[in-house]
Amino acid sequence: MAKRFHRKDVMERLQEEIQAGNPLLMFGAGTGLTARCAELGGADLIAVYSTAHYRMIAQPSLLAWLPYENANDLVVRMAREILPVVKETPCIAGIGAHDPRLDMDAFIDQLLEMGFSGCTNEPFVGIYGEKFAAQLEAAGLGFSKEVELIKTCHERDVFTVAWAFTPDEGRAMARAGADVIGAIVGVTAGGLTGTTKAQTLEEAAQQIEDIYQAAKEVNPEIIILTHGGPLKDVETAEYSLIHTSAAGYASGSSGERIPTETAVTEITRQYKKCRIK
Repeated sequence: MAKRFHRKDVMERLQEEIQAGNPLLMFGAGTGLTARCAELGGADLIAVYSTAHYRMIAQPSLLAWLPYENANDLVVRMAREILPVVKETPCIAGIGAHDPRLDMDAFIDQLLEMGFSGCTNEPFVGIYGEKFAAQLEAAGLGFSKEVELIKTCHERDVFTVAWAFTPDEGRAMARAGADVIGAIVGVTAGGLTGTTKAQTLEEAAQQIEDIYQAAKEVNPEIIILTHGGPLKDVETAEYSLIHTSAAGYASGSSGERIPTETAVTEITRQYKKCRIK
């Protein structure tokens, strides 16, 4: 089972990397194999959330935002396969905070007992756009529930990564006590099931920096990770780090789906080129 780290220990590990001049990497894992490989490669955090399940069964990540499965139940099932193979890397659980039937404290207890070291607000309503997100908020099922999740975890001294699409969301998450903010600029582009529409790198960098500056007003020590949109490989991730104040990158499809698609396709072609007697 994954080793559980206390919030103070996770923060110390991250700060040591930052002070050494190394970029942080949070790896979103949908399978035990990719999680284990990410740990061997040096990932600082491994996140387990419902989106990753869909991308690794060759379905669009957006399926996680349609009403076909309980995101929290899915994370628990995924964790049973992923946590046992991660040895020394803090694992972060994605919690769907909007379910009015969920006993949040009891669920956090369950995840911590399983071996998770922190929590994040995934799935998030920001993906729906302003109009639908506003309707969800009016119904008591909106972004404020995600803020409440981060605040609850912070009050319990549980490490948190908070996803934010806008400066206002970044500011709200910083006020809630988020340790890390994932500045997200949309669904990752590229590959077999990724989006075909994304911002330019310049636009993405500006959005990330705006989120950072808003969060920094609340907490000057806030850590920002970049994610999504045109940030789909090492080169574009590096661009986001060079052109913003972010301390690291959060990979999702760019860390496991797209590399898997490329590697398996290529090795299959190579095997088909083998000579026979």
